[in-house]
Amino acid sequence: MTAREGGRQALPFFGILAAVASLALAVVFPLIKPLAWSVLLSFSIYPLFMKMKEGPFRRRSDNFSAAAATGMIVLFAVLPCIIVVVLALREGVRLHGFVLEVLAAMESTGEGALATLLPEWLVEHIRPWMVRYPAIRGWVRETAARGAVEAVSAAGDAALFLYYVSIITVSCFFLLRDGKYIVSYLREIVPLPSGQAAAFFDRGKGTLQAVVYGVLLTALVQGAAGGLGWLIAGLPNPVLFGALMTFFALIPFLGTAFVWLPGAAYLLAVSDWTGGLILLGWGVLVVGTIGRVLKALFISGGGKIHFFVVFVGIVGGLAAWGILGLFIGPPVMSLFLFLLENYRIMRKTRNLQQEAHAGADMASSGAGVYDQEN
Repeated sequence: MTAREGGRQALPFFGILAAVASLALAVVFPLIKPLAWSVLLSFSIYPLFMKMKEGPFRRRSDNFSAAAATGMIVLFAVLPCIIVVVLALREGVRLHGFVLEVLAAMESTGEGALATLLPEWLVEHIRPWMVRYPAIRGWVRETAARGAVEAVSAAGDAALFLYYVSIITVSCFFLLRDGKYIVSYLREIVPLPSGQAAAFFDRGKGTLQAVVYGVLLTALVQGAAGGLGWLIAGLPNPVLFGALMTFFALIPFLGTAFVWLPGAAYLLAVSDWTGGLILLGWGVLVVGTIGRVLKALFISGGGKIHFFVVFVGIVGGLAAWGILGLFIGPPVMSLFLFLLENYRIMRKTRNLQQEAHAGADMASSGAGVYDQEN
């Protein structure tokens, strides 16, 4: 059988494969984000799963180790996210109610009633603006109404989040238990030579490991340090605001300053110069330095790729996929550069082989001419 005949016989198979693959993609596509989060969380805790499997659960099946590791994911990753979402919704409802009280007081008794709801120094700043620009009342009222709509939308998003949590939990269990078989299968079907396929997966693993540990660990350390500074400055709820700093530390161009800077500004506005300056200096010198040092150490060092590539992957991934893109972007860029480098090497090798064959042909033709002349 010739190669052309073999290709013709394979066409029906690839046609059926493409059709079924498109249907499978349509089934999986709505779950892409929770499945991607499952892969990231499973990858992050997989070393602990292996220690459990080889340690306390070595005489039991992999189900026990996978269930224990999945429980730790729920306890230390999913549950804190749920708590933060619930606290944020509760605080949003309280803020909306407070704004409605301020509006009701303004409508019934005028601006003087603000003194019963707001600090005196703030009322002194607000009163002239309320007198000069009456439209501010309407703007505040419209903003409060939009806030109520957003609160309802956020409640719906919270329900969707809980739905995703159930998918993530189930997926993490099977990814942990059967992860080595899945990776082995993917290695076999990747259309690369065995050596390049192994290097491809090692490159992706190294970059993803560096990004996951670098971004997550840096965010956790920054959040803990920021919460400590919040407590030292004398502000309330340091645990809640430390958790918020951890969240915003994941977002480039916002970072923990999105939380501690307004806190420092508030302390300075109420004439608490000591607390305000402490929090400001702590945020810049301690929290900011921790972020720069740890990210540079883990991400660029662990993945063995240029920091600019990591930067483009993080920022571009954030724009394309949201928070998930922080972790997907750098590995995608790293694997693209890996394939590009392999293409460069293959092209260079092919050119050298062509030059060698051309030189051999010229040498043989020259030898033939020399023999004819003699």
